[in-house]
Amino acid sequence: MLFSGRFVDPAADVRAAWTFIVFCVASSAAYVLNDVLDRDRDRQHPHKRRRPLASGAVSVPAAVAMGAALAAAAVAGGWALGSGVLACLVLYAANNVAYSVVLKHRVLLDVLSIAVGFVLRLLAGVWVVGELPTTWITLCAFFLALFLGFGKRRAEVRALGTTDSRQRPVLAGYSIAYLDYLLDSSAVMAVICYALFTTSPEKNPTLVVGVPIVFYAIMHYKRLVMLLDASEEPERILLRDTPIRVSILLWLVTYLLIQHGDVRLFR
Repeated sequence: MLFSGRFVDPAADVRAAWTFIVFCVASSAAYVLNDVLDRDRDRQHPHKRRRPLASGAVSVPAAVAMGAALAAAAVAGGWALGSGVLACLVLYAANNVAYSVVLKHRVLLDVLSIAVGFVLRLLAGVWVVGELPTTWITLCAFFLALFLGFGKRRAEVRALGTTDSRQRPVLAGYSIAYLDYLLDSSAVMAVICYALFTTSPEKNPTLVVGVPIVFYAIMHYKRLVMLLDASEEPERILLRDTPIRVSILLWLVTYLLIQHGDVRLFR
């Protein structure tokens, strides 16, 4: 909505807001399912044991009923927003069920499943305002989500140890060295895909000046994960780290000024 310039269209604003709400509801239903299945392991975790199901504050039948109601509300909302959003929502739900039941116990497939969920959200947000995503920005979002996911796995391996099968069995299949390699690969691919996005024929080539900002933000985050043993929760870094926040703001302002101000420095 923002990058296409559709934010000046009130109808697009409303549809984008409802899509955001629908996916929040859908992800909440997915979390309920995941917490129901993981409640015994969560009781062994120093922080997750405080979750409602693990602590016993909410019963399993009550959680299942709440999850079913949320899922039904999400599907109804997706139906009202059109076939594109509904298709993304159904695939998103199927992906989350597969993750909770099987994929979260499979090395690589666990993080791939998480990344696919982010891409489906992106596609729904683009299609609902009547736009088409470029292949490069879709790939950039995919590799960026992989990068964040592997960073979280590395923090978990570092904090819990790869032999702690009670809390997250999949960690036994990872090592710090392997996760460092995956972080390197996904970071490089994210930067390359964004660079190619800025040089797409339909884009203003001056957007390439934002590539160094993207490179800095990704590599700074990588430094936090690899050298400073950052938190297991990427959102905490994104919300609290000043260089990351400044980079995001600077990139956003640069993008909007160039794209919508029609600044031309290259051809």
